[in-house]
Amino acid sequence: MYKKLFISCILLSTSFLFFFPVSLKALEIHIVYTNDIHDHIRPGYNGQGGMPYIAGFVKGLKEKTRNILVVDAGDLTDKGDMVADYTNGELMFVSLEKIGYDVVTLGNHDLDKGLDRLCKLKDFASSVNIVTTNWKKGVEKCFNSWSILEIGGYKIGFIGIVKLEGSEEKVISESLESVNTALNELKERGCNFVIALSHLSSKSCLELSKRFPDIDLFVSGHTHELLRKAKVCEDTGAIVVQAGMYGLWIGVLKLLVDTDNGKVLNYENNIVDLKHSEIQPDLEFLKWVVEKEKEICPIASKYLIENKRELNSSEVAMLACRALLLKSKADVALFHPRLLVRSTLPMGKLDYNAIYMTAGHRAKEIGVVVLKGRDIEEYMENLVKYGWGRTMWDGFKGLYIRTFPLNEVEFRSDLDLDRAYKVVVSKREWEGRLKRSLIKSGYKEENLPEFKLCSFTYFDAVAEFIENISDDGKTLDDYLNLNAVSVQIKEEVEEP
Repeated sequence: MYKKLFISCILLSTSFLFFFPVSLKALEIHIVYTNDIHDHIRPGYNGQGGMPYIAGFVKGLKEKTRNILVVDAGDLTDKGDMVADYTNGELMFVSLEKIGYDVVTLGNHDLDKGLDRLCKLKDFASSVNIVTTNWKKGVEKCFNSWSILEIGGYKIGFIGIVKLEGSEEKVISESLESVNTALNELKERGCNFVIALSHLSSKSCLELSKRFPDIDLFVSGHTHELLRKAKVCEDTGAIVVQAGMYGLWIGVLKLLVDTDNGKVLNYENNIVDLKHSEIQPDLEFLKWVVEKEKEICPIASKYLIENKRELNSSEVAMLACRALLLKSKADVALFHPRLLVRSTLPMGKLDYNAIYMTAGHRAKEIGVVVLKGRDIEEYMENLVKYGWGRTMWDGFKGLYIRTFPLNEVEFRSDLDLDRAYKVVVSKREWEGRLKRSLIKSGYKEENLPEFKLCSFTYFDAVAEFIENISDDGKTLDDYLNLNAVSVQIKEEVEEP
């Protein structure tokens, strides 16, 4: 049954109930929501965000407000702080327990450390309901398809639409049967109000709403959208919200629900900027994080260098190329920003954790492979031809002459096409881009050159390199401005 919103024209003040008939069975519910936190356990850089501030906000809200449910729409782990990554998700799930999250679902990056590990993480958040309605393939033994919580004696049903692999369109088409089954089971158990924690874009949630009009609210994720104004599906009246990324913001959706039929009578959505100057952290939680960091990776908070401006992912990749080249003593270095760099380098005083957050997760494994000059040039061309994004490089001079049309992409360099070069590259770029390029260019799988792992990581090389810049009295900006490799960003190429 379609559930149309009845929107009051009267501005809300202290309570929804004041504006409705006394006989109406209306319940005020507060849904506190996050998504795509990605292991941001520490206080965030630039004075905003981090789990201690989420914890502080939730604690403060619970002290003055009733009927609160705290939820998350997935991608809890990966990309974040060193101390969280070193525990393979454990600290994030312990954080969910400490803060008092009620229900969460999973995102694609929560599977990065493997299915077995993901199932074990549940033990660190034993009181948190983890729902994975549409994804089976092993998780059905660990997580529930749906969950029911009671607020003020009123049953609210939860489902979790997980995106662990494939396109959003594929996820939608493959989830129809399982979502329908879950909704029927929730209805049989007396739930006439259903919330979907959906690790899909707000657009996909609006499409899903048309298929499932019994879902009243979608808390979305994956796309890192900051929806200060909630979206509403015109066909069903379902509300869609999302709160950005990295724990920089938290959302509070205040609902007035008719408990007889589950209709949303009114709502108010508020996105809270978790600015350190305005939000009080949970000091006990913050102390716990600091102690864990001292125990697990004390170098994380050590001062490294002053940074005059934020460095984007391409600039980070350029620094990585030079660092890897020097550390490995290779001839050529490659580093793919879109594939590997997960965070920019913020402005201000940087610690070692800031370096780790850029690509420490994705480029842990570094290796060396021997390639001919023509293999390297063909790789640069194939990146564009096949829509794989561009990599950064060091050790040679090069330029895209043509980037369109795709069958005429041309990259020229000062490499000797027949010479063998020692190339240092991350294992992820080797397996996800470079090896595929060699096969596209005619190599047989069994004849591919050997990829040999190095004894150091991205973090080892880049941290050491930046230490040397700092010891020389330079900033990162000074280094980039003086370094000729910056032409990679400023080059002029033919575009369609």
